[in-house]
Amino acid sequence: MESPTVSRVEIHPAPETEAPGLVPVGALRSGDPITDVNGGGQHYIVLESKKLGESCVVLELESKANDQLRVIEASFPADYVMSLTPRHPIL
Repeated sequence: MESPTVSRVEIHPAPETEAPGLVPVGALRSGDPITDVNGGGQHYIVLESKKLGESCVVLELESKANDQLRVIEASFPADYVMSLTPRHPIL
């Protein structure tokens, strides 16, 4: 298995009034299915969430592309938001 891909996301989050239903990354928990609405609409399952101080959250995420599962680790500003998506398995 390959080592995780590490990336840093610095997109400004949409205000809550513009996109209802968004959740700050710091509130996400293991098992949450999410969509990165500010980063291209990719779908993920949260594997782990770690807060680094008050301003940064590191997420370990599982995604599926081209019938392959992969795990990535990405850091986000604490006020970055994601959309919770309906729970259905990654096939």
